[in-house]
Amino acid sequence: MNTKLVAAGSALVILGMPGYFYVPNLMSNFMNTFTGTSGSSLMTSNILQQMGIPPIDTMDKMIHYSFGASAAAGVIIVVFGMAKKKFKRQFSSTAESKLGEKEYHADPIQKSIQILKERLAKGEISQTDFKNLKKLLE
Repeated sequence: MNTKLVAAGSALVILGMPGYFYVPNLMSNFMNTFTGTSGSSLMTSNILQQMGIPPIDTMDKMIHYSFGASAAAGVIIVVFGMAKKKFKRQFSSTAESKLGEKEYHADPIQKSIQILKERLAKGEISQTDFKNLKKLLE
């Protein structure tokens, strides 16, 4: 579980859900206050149209859908965050890998032999190549 994703998604849901239900009404009230009209939506729409602003109904829908989309995105992020697994990185710098490196650095010949063993295990070199290279190192 990735707690950062869960927290971010939860914040979107927490902000999106109240916004979805309450902001359109608050926006209508704000626009009425902004235009100086008291509850007359026709007069408010005419004033807004003259200013080049979309009608209140259109703005309410845009705001309504925006908050709904942010809440839905928050739910998706929470689900993804809960399902995400932590994978071990291939080139991580954990204490174990550092200990293994110290053992290599102690003796360069041992490090070379260990690399040869790994190459043999991967199939990069044959058994005879391994024996010949090991003799060269020793």
